[in-house]
Amino acid sequence: RHLARRGGTMIEFRCGKMKMDANGTTVRPDTRKGKLTVTKAEEDGLTHLTWTDRSQGLVEDDFIIFPGDASFSYVEQAKENAKNNRVYALKFDSTKKCHFFWMQEPSADKDEELCSKVHSAINGQENPSDWGAGAAGSLGQMDQAQILAMLTQGRHMPQGDDSSMDIPLSLGAEPDAEFSPSPSGALAGSTAQPEGPGDAAPGGGEDRSAEG
Repeated sequence: RHLARRGGTMIEFRCGKMKMDANGTTVRPDTRKGKLTVTKAEEDGLTHLTWTDRSQGLVEDDFIIFPGDASFSYVEQAKENAKNNRVYALKFDSTKKCHFFWMQEPSADKDEELCSKVHSAINGQENPSDWGAGAAGSLGQMDQAQILAMLTQGRHMPQGDDSSMDIPLSLGAEPDAEFSPSPSGALAGSTAQPEGPGDAAPGGGEDRSAEG
């Protein structure tokens, strides 16, 4: 896991994505095993952030990102939810859209470092000393009024379709149109368990397998 100075993979790690519910007001974890990758194309130098379904080996999302147009940062309010507190947002300035992800690495110890590296990679910051300089959170710098009613707290281990991990989130930005036509995004946590033992649960559970 490192930033490449020329074409190729810049950073890659296990990561799930969030999906918008039908009413367009909340999102919750897609429980499939996923992988987030940032690459720079050899031929044209364009930076791509992709999300891959690891079970199928299929790339479902492929975003072309220009330096200065996007940020990748931790959703601070998710700290209040014990069962869904490893939530991150990819926010585009040009389109005002947000896409949400949740970490599936076995341990949360590297979450901040991975977040910083993604932010640096998509913004063309290839010097390791720059890591963390910008990723501390465009969300954190947003007006508090834009981040309303972020979280409802879950107090027990989720079983089935339990709403205890729902995380309403208003970002003043368009959500992923694939999931909702609503002009105001919202975030929620799923209570479903991941596909088998190969991934961290949506609250920081450990992945005890070597590979997934």
